[in-house]
Amino acid sequence: MDARKKQALAGCAFVAAALLFMVVGFSSPYWVESFEEFKSPFVKLGLWEFCFNDFTFYKDYKGNRYLGCFYIFSPEARPIWEWVSPPWFISVQVMVSTALLFIFLTSVTLILFQFKLFPKHLEFALLLVSAGVMIFCVLLILISLIVFGVYKEDRRWMPRPDMNLLSWSYGFTCVSGWFCLFAAICLGLAGKASYNPGYKYPPVTTYT
Repeated sequence: MDARKKQALAGCAFVAAALLFMVVGFSSPYWVESFEEFKSPFVKLGLWEFCFNDFTFYKDYKGNRYLGCFYIFSPEARPIWEWVSPPWFISVQVMVSTALLFIFLTSVTLILFQFKLFPKHLEFALLLVSAGVMIFCVLLILISLIVFGVYKEDRRWMPRPDMNLLSWSYGFTCVSGWFCLFAAICLGLAGKASYNPGYKYPPVTTYT
């Protein structure tokens, strides 16, 4: 196996790893959690789920008490939706969702590439475009992590942010970003090595 094929295969493996870590980080409710010893009314949260321990929101005039985990768009969480989903949080959801979508589409494309379902003269373009998409995903993930990490300390959001810590779902998303970066490097090198300006297209057979 030549160096180009090894680089392309390594790039595919990194994309698959990025997809796996992103799916787990995207779906699990452990982006932020409270120290267990603190006994906070806030327990943990992810991008789509919040968990509370007998929490009451001061702007909820009905005095609802929240105990357990709630899907962010569930009817039970509707009274506190605007509080738990400020604009910056929605932007993080959008960026992480977009990154997940592009990583998935790149994974499908590279699977088809490994089965040689694309014309040979398009291989270099396919690899370079895939590398560019991975760089785009790195930027989305980086911005998402920075925004979330900064606003996690906002006292107008979750109570006692000094008693909350970034948890393993956040870490999984970070690891996914690193795999995207490694994939971009490998795919870019493979695409550059695949470029052949002297390639001659096969003759076209016409029937009369």
